[in-house]
Amino acid sequence: MKYYLVFIFFTIFNCFSQEVSEINKVLEIPNTLEHQQEIRIYKDSFTSKTEILRLFKDQTNEWIAQKFWFFKNIKSVTKIDEIRFPKESIGKLKPKDPELIWLNLLITNVEFLPNMEAIRYKFGKPKIDLDRGEQVISRIKKQVLDGVEYKVYVRNGKTKNSFYFDNPKTYLKYYPTVDELISYNELLSVLEKEFNF
Repeated sequence: MKYYLVFIFFTIFNCFSQEVSEINKVLEIPNTLEHQQEIRIYKDSFTSKTEILRLFKDQTNEWIAQKFWFFKNIKSVTKIDEIRFPKESIGKLKPKDPELIWLNLLITNVEFLPNMEAIRYKFGKPKIDLDRGEQVISRIKKQVLDGVEYKVYVRNGKTKNSFYFDNPKTYLKYYPTVDELISYNELLSVLEKEFNF
């Protein structure tokens, strides 16, 4: 059963990875990160919609955030939001500091986080059990198959990373001491606070 669940996960994720290239093609953005400071997050909730957030510093040192909604069934972008960060206050509104947002993203260890599959060994407490009369080590793990998947690409100068994870809030409830799950959730908290993502 364990191998069957892993196979399902990889099959679903492989389809999602293929969709990322397809989405980039429709958005007319390259598959590789072209800016020295850039992050892209693809959020797929197993519906007909994928939400994409892209934050980067362009050649003029201006920070730009873009949000896209890609509908899979019609393979097109239906809505785009773009934020260019003002440098001065507008009325009573103080401008957001994109450099501070970027640093808050980096604090979550986004440059070094692994794929969720690499940390699944931390899920569940190992115990010695009997299997057909032999002593073996076993783990009881929670497996969440519904919810939301994320694929993240990040570049900070020469440092590049890409990783995926799924259902981080649910897994953190079950495994609150796993550092990577904490970091995944901190990353999403910054994105929610700053971009309502």
